[in-house]
Amino acid sequence: MVGSILANAAPAVAELSLNEKWISSAKVVLTGFIVVFAMLFLLILVIKIYSTVVSKAQEKSIMKAHKKEKIAQPNDSLKKPVLHPVSKSPEAPVVQDGIDDEVIAVIAAAVSTIYGPKTKVKIKSVRKSGGRSAWANAGILENTRPF
Repeated sequence: MVGSILANAAPAVAELSLNEKWISSAKVVLTGFIVVFAMLFLLILVIKIYSTVVSKAQEKSIMKAHKKEKIAQPNDSLKKPVLHPVSKSPEAPVVQDGIDDEVIAVIAAAVSTIYGPKTKVKIKSVRKSGGRSAWANAGILENTRPF
């Protein structure tokens, strides 16, 4: 039975001209492109819808948290800002000659910003870096690396 079906199908394929084969293959390729791009469009649409739903939910939770903060602390405007006393440690940082006090203040401010006011961070020393720049060191490492 299968042999008779294949025998009947073979002459139908053989009867197609070269032009008809090109047209049928173009139809298959075009149908494939349409299906692929339609699915991509649907995926983009689903992701956009999902992102809007998630962002709305996050905004609602943030708004609820802000409302709870305002209810818990009704007199925020009356509070004075908390000042952290600057403790002068007996061990001042060791500073290399030629570095200005302004540079040290900027370094201390950057370190304080990174670690936050609640952590106790102490700068032990400030010195200039080596003679080469980071790019020069990277070039030397790249050119002298063993195989």
